[in-house]
Amino acid sequence: VVTADVAFPSGAPQGVRVTGPDGKEVLSQIAGEENGKTKVLFLANVPSVGFAVFHVEPADTASSNSDLKVSESSLENARYRVTIDKNGDVSSIFDKQLNRELLSAPARLAFQTEKPHDWPAWNMDWNDQKQPPRGYVGGPANIKVVENGPVRVAVQIERESEGSKFIQTVRLSAGAAGNRVEFANSIDWHTPSAALKATFPLTASNPEATYNWDVGTIARSNDYDRKFEFPSHQWFDLTDGSGDYGVTILSDCKNGSDKPDDNTLRLTLIYTPGLGTGNGRDYSDQTSQDWGHHEFVYGLAGHAGDWR
Repeated sequence: VVTADVAFPSGAPQGVRVTGPDGKEVLSQIAGEENGKTKVLFLANVPSVGFAVFHVEPADTASSNSDLKVSESSLENARYRVTIDKNGDVSSIFDKQLNRELLSAPARLAFQTEKPHDWPAWNMDWNDQKQPPRGYVGGPANIKVVENGPVRVAVQIERESEGSKFIQTVRLSAGAAGNRVEFANSIDWHTPSAALKATFPLTASNPEATYNWDVGTIARSNDYDRKFEFPSHQWFDLTDGSGDYGVTILSDCKNGSDKPDDNTLRLTLIYTPGLGTGNGRDYSDQTSQDWGHHEFVYGLAGHAGDWR
C-alpha cells in the first residue's frame, strides 16, 4: 500500500483513479485531507531494488470491488478475520488460508516492571523479567472506524493507563499487503519503572523461536536467567512444534523481544527503568528515559509449514 499526499488544483476530489505503468487501474482510496493536500492510498506492485511510475487523477467516484469489511468490533480481508473486544484488545485473528485461529488469548499491551539493580539504562534483571506483568493497557476504550475503502480498512482504539495515552490503529489491506495484520501506534508515554511489551499469546507452541539477523537466523529457547531479552532485526517467528504452521512478528524499528513460555511472543516497545538498590541510585535522570511521544508500526503474519 502506497500513501501519497497529492495537491489537486481544484481541491480534494470525490474520488481518484490510479493507473500503473501498464495502463491498468489499481485499487485506490482517499484517506483524508490536510494542509491543502489529499492523502491517497493505492496498491502498487514495484520491482525489487527498482521503481514504478503511477498516475493519479481525480475521479467522480471512488474505487470499489474490494473484499474488505470493517466495523468497530471487526476487520476482514481475503486472508484474515480480526475481532476487537470491548476492552480494545485484538481478541481473535483467524487465518482463513490456514483455517486456524492464531491467538490463544487477546493480544495486549503489557506493563512489565523494570528496576535493574545496576546500570538502569542498559540492564534488565531476571528478577523483574520472570515476574508476570504488573498490568495491561485497558479500557474504557474509545473505538472508531478511521479507514473504510477498497485498499485498506482500519479501526482506531484510544485508551489511557498508568499515566500514558495510547492510540492504536489496527489495519488490514487488500492485495499482497493483506497477508499481515498491522498495528500502528501513537503513544504519549509517561509511565515509570516499566517496559511496554506487545504481547501475543499464540495457538502455536514451541520451546524455541527463530530470530532473524542480516545474513541468517538463530533459534533461542524460552526466557531463563541468562537470556531473557533477545535481539533481532526485522522479524522473529514461532513455528508450532508440529511444523504445520506458525506466526511471525514483523518490525522495522523495534529490535528487542522475549518469550516467557512455549506459546507467547512479546515485542519490547518502550523502556523506562526504575532505580534498583545498586548503582542505579546514582542515575535518577534515567527514570524518565523514553518519556514523550512515540509512533511506530509492527505486524503479525501467519504462515504454513516450518520456516526453520
